[in-house]
Amino acid sequence: MSTTAEKVCVDALTLPRQARAEIAHRLLVSLEDEDFMDDVGEAWREEIGRRRQDFREGRAKAVTAEAAMRQAQAAIE
Repeated sequence: MSTTAEKVCVDALTLPRQARAEIAHRLLVSLEDEDFMDDVGEAWREEIGRRRQDFREGRAKAVTAEAAMRQAQAAIE
């Protein structure tokens, strides 16, 4: 990571949660138009698109990383 990127990250981590969430969202949206998905198979592209649409339309809810890990752990126990 470049020095500039490292400084941006350090500064961003001092912001309130809502501001960090907005920055994270904007960064993720900025990646949607890039070719990073070229290596992903067509089936996964469709699945990712379906999940993203479900989230945007309110059919799926966001959970914290901690909650996701608890759910995953419970599913394999």
